[in-house]
Amino acid sequence: MHYIVLDLEWNQPISYQSRAFREVGDRLMFEMIQIGAVRLDDAFSPVESISIPIAPTHYLRIHPRIRRMTGLDSETLAGAPAFREALQQFSDWCGEDYALLTWGCDDVSVLYQNIEFFSCQDIPLAPMYDIQKLFSVEHQLKDRSGLKAAMDLTGIPEEESMAFHNARNDAWYTALVFRTLENPDAVLNYPQKPRPLIHSHRISRERISGDIFDSVKEALASEAALHPACPRCGRVLTLDGEYIKQSVDRYIAVAKCGHHGRMLIRLRFRVDDDGKKLMSRTTAPASAENVAYVHTKQLQARQRQERYLAEHGALPDPDEELLSAGIANMPFD
Repeated sequence: MHYIVLDLEWNQPISYQSRAFREVGDRLMFEMIQIGAVRLDDAFSPVESISIPIAPTHYLRIHPRIRRMTGLDSETLAGAPAFREALQQFSDWCGEDYALLTWGCDDVSVLYQNIEFFSCQDIPLAPMYDIQKLFSVEHQLKDRSGLKAAMDLTGIPEEESMAFHNARNDAWYTALVFRTLENPDAVLNYPQKPRPLIHSHRISRERISGDIFDSVKEALASEAALHPACPRCGRVLTLDGEYIKQSVDRYIAVAKCGHHGRMLIRLRFRVDDDGKKLMSRTTAPASAENVAYVHTKQLQARQRQERYLAEHGALPDPDEELLSAGIANMPFD
């Protein structure tokens, strides 16, 4: 059996209120526009690659962010094959007796939503496995690493002629990272299954009510973070201690409503194309376990900060951590 490293690029609707999204968005959140893959030899070295552009049939206008990142636009993709033809071409190229490897779980979910939407279940594909998970385990990382961060950690330079966010280039870089692992075959311990991609009112609310800040620190000190409203009565809540970082893009805290008790506040951050920090907030009734968890983490965080300050003199910059994390904001069910 041989390994094939797979990477995908996909388009998204310009607006969740667009006609195309209203018609198919519940079944097609993202429409694939490029398949890139690299075949590995027995020494886990890349020996052959393929890039297959795909002409969109529903989200015809390429989202400006996708166009900037990938360099793909409507004119470039106009003469490309449709999804079924592209997938068949890829399946034929793969051959037999192989396993597909990806960096993280996003690609498998988008791929199989497109397969189901375009009724391509008859085109055979091998099982898929997660290199990113193996990398995090082997390097004892608390959070999943972005591909660029993994390359930096393993000393793999970016080639000037191979820009990121091109499916073939990203597959090639992923293959180089995979080759550095102590036991690459252990990737078979991390099989992937597609997760349903959903659109709900939650996503629209986050886009509408999300606040934009220059930095994470500014966001955490904002009125939106420090004085959230009770979801039941609308009264301003009193925050019970500081926010605790769960990961580079997620923070939690407990607040109290005088009428409805404790509330769990969740903040999530992402970075827009201009480098601004977008903060969304979720407020919901907190269980006793939630409150105990947050209070314990607050105590542990203070202790860790004291030790870190003593050793390094300053705390890590949350903005730099967020930018380097390669966070995927996929709407999973």
